[in-house]
Amino acid sequence: MEHTVATVNGSPIDSNALNAAMQSLAQEQFHGPLAEVPAAAHDELRTMALERLLARELMFQAALAEGFVADDEAVEEESARILRMMGNPADFWKRLAERGMDQAAFLRMVRKDVTVDCMSARKLAEVPEPCEEEIRHFFSAHPEKLRGHERVRVSHILVPLDPDDPQKALDHALALKLRAEQDDFAAIARAHSVCASAPGGGDLGFIRRGDVDPSFADAAFSQVVDEVGPPVRTPYGYHLIKVAERDIPAPPTLEEARGKIIAFLKRAQGSQLLQQWVAQLRSKAKIVITGH
Repeated sequence: MEHTVATVNGSPIDSNALNAAMQSLAQEQFHGPLAEVPAAAHDELRTMALERLLARELMFQAALAEGFVADDEAVEEESARILRMMGNPADFWKRLAERGMDQAAFLRMVRKDVTVDCMSARKLAEVPEPCEEEIRHFFSAHPEKLRGHERVRVSHILVPLDPDDPQKALDHALALKLRAEQDDFAAIARAHSVCASAPGGGDLGFIRRGDVDPSFADAAFSQVVDEVGPPVRTPYGYHLIKVAERDIPAPPTLEEARGKIIAFLKRAQGSQLLQQWVAQLRSKAKIVITGH
């Protein structure tokens, strides 16, 4: 049953929001759903998730105090982006309903997230440009951070999960894998994949690690070219992945890397600035942790 886990200046943070934040952290750190995370790690995940939610609420309240809130166009754009990532909208809404969230609550959540993102962007705009000495030092000290991102061109077949019978989806994926190894992968994707990429034969084009779910990325970047890998589970279902091509860039020169170095230095300083800002907001707020 939904209950309040904390309040920030009287505004509640409920257990559904906490569970969603824990699910997100489970994907980031363990590459799987919360149910598959070792029980010993749950308390730490809960603490981290609650800290995220407290910071988010503090920044949202700061935005409201300035009379700012994300407009409908920005909310609709972000909502559409999330739905595209989910693959199958019907499954997405079903999963939200199982967590006690309807479409109206989802849109409120998105509006808050977009508002917080805009406030963060305003703060980050205050970060100064790094000097030449800082740029050259970073270039010499961190060559591993400057090499361009490896990319792979992938196609996939997405088999949706059946919450009532998870094994059924896995069995279907395994059966499709056998067919895809012998027949035309693109044709099977067009006929059986539930992803929006299905009409194009499941082709996702070139992707980088950060473009996709961590479990999907781990599989795609470790697979042999032209082989169909084993089913990979993500929150969206089981994926059969086929890598068509790899792109591994050469190390850049200083001038080639200059823009990336500046972005990295500003991002690091921006992160510190945001942490200081949240700490300042927190010092003036009344936060009550109400327990599990």
